[in-house]
Amino acid sequence: MTQPGKIPTLIQTAHGPVRLPAYLPVTTFGEKYPLDDLVRPYLPRIAQAVMVSFHYAKQMKERPNLPLFIDSGGFASLFENATVQKVGELGVLQTNNEGVQETLHPRDVLEFQERHADVAFTLDFPVPPSMGVREAQRRLKLTIANARWALENRRRKDMLIFACVQGWDVASYRRCAEAYADLPADGIAIGGLVPRVSDFATVLKIVKAVRGTAPDKPLHVFGLGKPGIVEALYRHGVQSVDSSSYVKLAADGRLWGHPNLHLADASPLERLHLALCNLAVAAQRTLPLSASHLLFGSQWWDRMQPATSPGG
Repeated sequence: MTQPGKIPTLIQTAHGPVRLPAYLPVTTFGEKYPLDDLVRPYLPRIAQAVMVSFHYAKQMKERPNLPLFIDSGGFASLFENATVQKVGELGVLQTNNEGVQETLHPRDVLEFQERHADVAFTLDFPVPPSMGVREAQRRLKLTIANARWALENRRRKDMLIFACVQGWDVASYRRCAEAYADLPADGIAIGGLVPRVSDFATVLKIVKAVRGTAPDKPLHVFGLGKPGIVEALYRHGVQSVDSSSYVKLAADGRLWGHPNLHLADASPLERLHLALCNLAVAAQRTLPLSASHLLFGSQWWDRMQPATSPGG
């Protein structure tokens, strides 16, 4: 339990505690990103928990051996083949893949999360900066309705549920967060900030506005994982972030903190080394010995070449 107005420093989950602040590496299941399969056995040595999107979690054959956060997959509503529809009072996500139509209902998300997740996130619909106000308002209303439904229909009491906040400016994000003031949410999660990060001053204002509505709940931010940005978010009241940047950089042969260096034609093992280094930097942890002896036994650092354009 936390005292009113006191920012929590710990999340208790069915698979162990998560001390805050926490950097959650994103991982995937399936065949699309094979580097994730190489990295995943090392995650318990570096990270406290892991984040998986609903879409990839459905392909999971064995859960990671650490607290598992599963988001709703609502980010897919930004894809060209996706539409957000209203069914009753709730928002559902419809996708059309090569003529095969699928519908994702908040009930589908919650039932799956209750089978597998330690921490779940409600089905939300991001609002891209280019979206018109009318559609943005509709998505915001459906995001709020979905959060209310999930919290009212939860059955597994040991699974934590974070209510997702969306918006398009400071006022709309605050309004969305205020709609959850009377709900028994275990935390609040802010989405839709990745395409707005170029205006980081506004991102911090959004964080401050949302934090002001929930001073005693854990606050999560989706998708912002660059170390400097993460540190600023922590200073402004965020308790956890998630990101796949550590592994995306590694797949491109890049190392955090050395943006002008690039390892061209990196082998799978070298990409693994880079990913573990990147994650250790982001999580502010040291590499485990099981990874370090592989890392320092390789010659990838000597092969790093100046990049033709800065990255990372």
